[in-house]
Amino acid sequence: MNRPSGCPETGNVATADGSRAPSAAPSGARAGTDSHWRHPPVFPPRRRIYASAALALTGLIALSACSAGDSGESGDDGTKKPLVISLDSSVDILDPQAWRTPASMVTTGSLVEQLIEQTYTASGDLVQIGTADGFDPALAESFEYSEDGKVLTLKLREGLTFQDGSPLTADDVVWTFQRGLEGPGYIKVLYPMVGITSADQFVALDDLTVQITTPFATPLLPKMLAMQPFGILSHESGEANATDDDPWAGDWFRENDNSSGPYTVSSYDPTTSITLTPNESYYDQDSIMNSGVTIQFVSDPAQRALLLQSGEIDLAQGLPLDQVAELEDVDGLTVVSEDSNRLEYLGFNTSIAPFDDPTVRQAIAKALPYDTFVSDVLYGYAKPSTGIVPSGMVTHSDEAGEFTQNLDEARALLEEAGVGEFSTTLSFKQSSAVETRAAVFIQSALAELGITVEVTPLPDAEFTQRTNARELPMYLNNFLGWGADPFYQMKSLVGSGAGTNFTTYANEDLDALIQSGFETSDEAEREAISAEAQSVIYDEMPMVPIWNPDWTFVVRDGVSGLTKDNTEQLRLQYLTKE
Repeated sequence: MNRPSGCPETGNVATADGSRAPSAAPSGARAGTDSHWRHPPVFPPRRRIYASAALALTGLIALSACSAGDSGESGDDGTKKPLVISLDSSVDILDPQAWRTPASMVTTGSLVEQLIEQTYTASGDLVQIGTADGFDPALAESFEYSEDGKVLTLKLREGLTFQDGSPLTADDVVWTFQRGLEGPGYIKVLYPMVGITSADQFVALDDLTVQITTPFATPLLPKMLAMQPFGILSHESGEANATDDDPWAGDWFRENDNSSGPYTVSSYDPTTSITLTPNESYYDQDSIMNSGVTIQFVSDPAQRALLLQSGEIDLAQGLPLDQVAELEDVDGLTVVSEDSNRLEYLGFNTSIAPFDDPTVRQAIAKALPYDTFVSDVLYGYAKPSTGIVPSGMVTHSDEAGEFTQNLDEARALLEEAGVGEFSTTLSFKQSSAVETRAAVFIQSALAELGITVEVTPLPDAEFTQRTNARELPMYLNNFLGWGADPFYQMKSLVGSGAGTNFTTYANEDLDALIQSGFETSDEAEREAISAEAQSVIYDEMPMVPIWNPDWTFVVRDGVSGLTKDNTEQLRLQYLTKE
């Protein structure tokens, strides 16, 4: 069994005897140097605007364009080998700015490159974890912040091209960002978090220079720039395929690519598979550790497991966790499981009685069997909740309150609220075996309080429609805040009117507090603001965080290079096979 521990905040990795050893750059990944954003120079306090060690707001910092010490080769014979994998969904859309399946996100992350990417550190022998505050060069080779941290100037590498050989310039960068802000995709909701509300805030100063202006300095900006939705698209391709009804070429980008990333699509059948091959125009060939990746679409998890055991696929995701536990003991297979910031939660419609009373919500939170969820529902592949800002995310506060079961306290809170026995429904996605099992434990726990729960599995489409309509009294759902930013996390889940706040909860004072967290780069201020916001959310309890599921894959022996960034999507270019 090989189950590496989560990457510690210190950036060190665990050795076999449990001691700490310096972390290493992933094989084939861009190696770290002192010029990286992770290691900014120290400024006098009055001038320093510190952004989670990712921003240096004065002076030009060159980002070295380098790969790891080896040649990018993999396999015992020194050749790069192809891999076949199967994930928990199929690929439906190739546009990185459109809402799409998880497998599509893995795919689009391989078809676009960002201006910067995260720095990675090793976690065990098979996995690389993106650091919370470290960034390496990608399409941009250097950057410069203005003294007040509100203007970011990025210099592109010379000679960049898309897969068709056309130049990749600052014009493409600006057009990509403008498309994200004004186009049909979902990522327009992210821009206001860093103060971007107008396309005029993106400017191409020349073919290689891009300038981004924000009203405040924020550590969320580099995190966003490292996410795949901000990967660079071809302006020329977009313009050539635009129509009056589709000015941003959404239809074309859904099904086509002109890659700026490490791979191109060589074949794609939406019903069976997609095959990606290395992009010969990609600027960093040495970082591509395989000769291509095929993603097979296998809807039946049991069949996925059989294909893995027979050697027909090299890596599988989305297997039933009881089966994953059994595969721990199968020769030739390794279970890879890392801590995750993904959050499973019990949501309340706070506009429906009795869930409009925070004391009732607190009572339900006290009744839930958190440890049982982890042991009996997730078979150990999860961590009990530590709050809306998980313990692995910066600024997590233990002071907000504990999530432990205490039925006596729960009964006392219901009595305090003056609420007697009542009935309600608990809805969740029919497709989720985990939520199906968890619902039974929730039903049993709340029965101890005199609350009768009707367990209501819904077809996924209906569940989505009804959560969007904010009409479910109580429901199970999950959320992953890309970028691992605490204020993004809190705004998305409980911010007034946020598209992913399905609770109807609204608190103007909390909104202002969260916004102030976006608008400071001072670490101490962010810690204090975040802790206060977490305490407010705990006291109000519009939702109950119940567990953080692990980031889990099963691989055949000889497969390594699994890479988890702040989006927690697999980075295919680093996968390697002996």
